[in-house]
Amino acid sequence: MRRTALLVTAAAMLVFGLVGCSEETAGDPGASGDNGGLTDVPSFPEDTATSEAPTQPSEAESGTTDLQPCELLTDAEMAQLSLGAGNEAEIGPARRCQWQASGQHTVTVGVIDELGIDEVVSTTEPEPTTVGGHDAVRYSTAGGVCALAIAVTESSRVDVSGVAGGDMTKACTVATRAAELVEPKLP
Repeated sequence: MRRTALLVTAAAMLVFGLVGCSEETAGDPGASGDNGGLTDVPSFPEDTATSEAPTQPSEAESGTTDLQPCELLTDAEMAQLSLGAGNEAEIGPARRCQWQASGQHTVTVGVIDELGIDEVVSTTEPEPTTVGGHDAVRYSTAGGVCALAIAVTESSRVDVSGVAGGDMTKACTVATRAAELVEPKLP
């Protein structure tokens, strides 16, 4: 009898212990409002809650996976913009190529496979426009950057930006001209 009572007590403790471990509490496990001391953290749209695993866009859906940013301007086009050789880098969600010009301006082309033009993060309200046959938005960011985000698909884009030592008019002129040269090469 004593052995049975001991087994029942042990079984009950095990069941209650497991129930206590499986309890879920709604909320965010991180500290509310704390960004760990970081400032100017770019925001990207959050996925809505779903029970399905997120999926990556297929190559056909993305439209940009085969694009190489440093190949989107030819040598002749780089000469038109007074650009030197490009330097490729992956920064955030973009594969980028950056060219420095002899006229003290910089052009950057960023291929973004998983964010459309409606997901641009900028310091100004993006202005809808077109570049060639593609929908686009013009926007600016801190540091005197003027950019055009060119839609390739709903969920992919190519950003072309210019910086000209704080001269926003020149930055936008350079970005627009570079975007016009890049656009015909986009799917």
